[in-house]
Amino acid sequence: MADNVLGKNIMLYYHEPASETYPEGRDIAFACSTNCSFSVNVDQKEVTSQTSAWYREYKNDIASWSVNCNGLITLGGYGYLFLLQQQQDRTQIEIKFVIDNGIDGLVIISGNCNLTSLQINAPYKDMATYTVTLQGSGAYGLTGTTINPEGVVIVGGGAVYTKGTTAAGGETTITYSDMIGKSCLYVSRGGIDVQAILSTGTPVDEQVKWVSSTGILTFSRVLESGEFVRSLFQ
Repeated sequence: MADNVLGKNIMLYYHEPASETYPEGRDIAFACSTNCSFSVNVDQKEVTSQTSAWYREYKNDIASWSVNCNGLITLGGYGYLFLLQQQQDRTQIEIKFVIDNGIDGLVIISGNCNLTSLQINAPYKDMATYTVTLQGSGAYGLTGTTINPEGVVIVGGGAVYTKGTTAAGGETTITYSDMIGKSCLYVSRGGIDVQAILSTGTPVDEQVKWVSSTGILTFSRVLESGEFVRSLFQ
């Protein structure tokens, strides 16, 4: 029987371009996302002829793809204010649709999008929410479709290494000596993405700290026995 993928293990990210602070760019989760979907459609061109034996025939034509996301209104992070600004500026953004399949690895769908619609909902006596629709522009890319917990994914920016670790229980750090000198791109614990990856200071709540010079990944909370941790490095 096939295993189900929980919705909490699918995340939508905005890829922030490289800057002085983040030379390699960074991935920011859509603020308080509660639901997201990825859709692909391929137009069909009819090629029915006299030899079609009374059945219509088609061939694949132009493809298009889009992403929809719902979330709770927040005043920080990649929320509705930033989305409104992007739409006003007619800015095309790069997104990553990440599916965490646990020990079977990640699937990362990425591409450039235009923000076609943004709806802000304010129900009486309920949490305010937003709904955003992103129209893909050009082809989307796929990485991570065949990786294993210790595999390597080749992407545009170079090799991305994925590490999978099952905690013994009670530890707050994991050491990846073979990742010394590399940047930490992504961390999830128990199938849930961490909120931020620090390079200095002490992690709190759902944060972690990665020290590239020592290869040590530090967690704010003790890892439970059997808890699975996935990390991406570049």
